[in-house]
Amino acid sequence: TSVFPRLKTRGVLRRYHTTTLKVWQYFTGNVLSNGFTGILSVALMFITAVLFFDLTMKGNYITLIFMTIIGATLMFGIGLAIGGWAKNENQAAPLSQLVALPMMFLSGVFFPTFLMPPALQSVTQFIPLTPIIDSFRYVITEGKTFFELGPQLAIIGIWLVIVYFLAFKFFRWE
Repeated sequence: TSVFPRLKTRGVLRRYHTTTLKVWQYFTGNVLSNGFTGILSVALMFITAVLFFDLTMKGNYITLIFMTIIGATLMFGIGLAIGGWAKNENQAAPLSQLVALPMMFLSGVFFPTFLMPPALQSVTQFIPLTPIIDSFRYVITEGKTFFELGPQLAIIGIWLVIVYFLAFKFFRWE
């Protein structure tokens, strides 16, 4: 999230703007590189889990890779929106923490959402990170296929549209 304000401050984005590069091309390149990084991160975690913690995955690795790409795309879009809105790095860092930390606590990253009060459980289902975490759990522990993750994919799809709409709206070359 602080990358774009830093690039704005240094004038890098202004120089990109003088080229024929379009915003969607710039975003696509960043999303692809971060999606690749996400796949490498998950692969490293899985290798570690299999070697040291006897992980037995019930699902399909292709489904997990696809969900990793979709999840990284959504999370990077949130970063793009925050980074585009922030005027400088001093704004971007606290804003990203203000969004990320509650999202992690309420989405089941640290502890399962079924341990939360019922009223809070219904709200947590609509946080962007919750369907990503749930789909990882379903694929790994229950062996669900891509087609069985319909509700999670629907919520992720809605968030993708919202987040990238905001990212395009807030993005400025200067």
